[in-house]
Amino acid sequence: MKLRKLFTPRSPKRYYTIVMCLLVLTGSSCSKNNDTTPDDETPTDEHMFNRLITVSNFGESLPEGAAPDSEQEPIFFSLEQNQAVNQSLKRTNRWDLSFSSVYRSYVGGNNGSDKFNFGFGGPGQGAVLLVKKKFEDVIDIPKSEKFNTLSDAFGPDENGDIGQTIGWYLYDFSGLLVRDGEFDNQHIAYALHEELPITTTNGVKKTIEPRTIILRTAKGNYAKIRIRSLYKNELKKENWKRKTEKPFFTFDYVLAKAGSTKFEIKN
Repeated sequence: MKLRKLFTPRSPKRYYTIVMCLLVLTGSSCSKNNDTTPDDETPTDEHMFNRLITVSNFGESLPEGAAPDSEQEPIFFSLEQNQAVNQSLKRTNRWDLSFSSVYRSYVGGNNGSDKFNFGFGGPGQGAVLLVKKKFEDVIDIPKSEKFNTLSDAFGPDENGDIGQTIGWYLYDFSGLLVRDGEFDNQHIAYALHEELPITTTNGVKKTIEPRTIILRTAKGNYAKIRIRSLYKNELKKENWKRKTEKPFFTFDYVLAKAGSTKFEIKN
C-alpha cells in the first residue's frame, strides 16, 4: 500500500525518481550477469566454403626484450570469419586457430572440453591434425578421433633441432641443416609447406615431406591449412634470415562444411 501511494498523479517527481532508480538497478544487475560476449550464432557465410583463402602477415611483434625461448601470449584467428579475434573472446566459439608458446609457433584449435586448451569452458568443438602431405593432395577429411585438442598440439618438427614429434615447421639452430651455417642463416624456422632437403648432423642427406594442418573449427566445420611462412613479407625461404621480422604468419586455407567427407575448391 505504501508503494502504491507513491505512484499517484499527485507525486510525479517521486514516481519518476523511483522508476529511474529501478531502471538503473535493473540495468546494473543485467550488466553484471552478462559481462561476457555471447557466442556467435550467425551461420557462416556460404561464400567462405570451398574456396582458397590466403591470410598474409597475421601476428604481432614480440614484446621488446623478450627472450627467444620465452612463452608468449596466444593470438587467435577465425577461419570462418577470416579475421583476428581478441584474446578476451577465447572462451567463445568466435575463433578457430591459435598460435602460442615460443615465438607463437605452436598451433591448436578451439576446444571447450580440454582443460589444456585456451577455449576450455566454452562451446568450442575444435581440434587439429597434422599430416605428411602436400596441401593440394589433402582431399579426404579424417575421422574425428584422430584429432588433437591441446592448445600446443603441433610446433617444431622432430627432424629439426628442438622438435620431438611431427611438426609444421623445422627449426635450424646452427644453420647447417638447410644452409651453410653462416650467422644470418642460423636460428631459422622453415615452414614445411613444401619438400625441404636437409643434411643431418651426421652428414646424411634427406628430404622432409610437406605438412598440412587439418582443423575442425569451433562450430564443427573443417579446414585444411598450409602455413607458408612466419616471416613478415617474406615467402621464399632464401630470404628468411636471422633478423627478419617475425612471427607474422602467412597461410592458405580451404573450409568444408560439417558432414563433408572431402575438401574441394569450387569457387
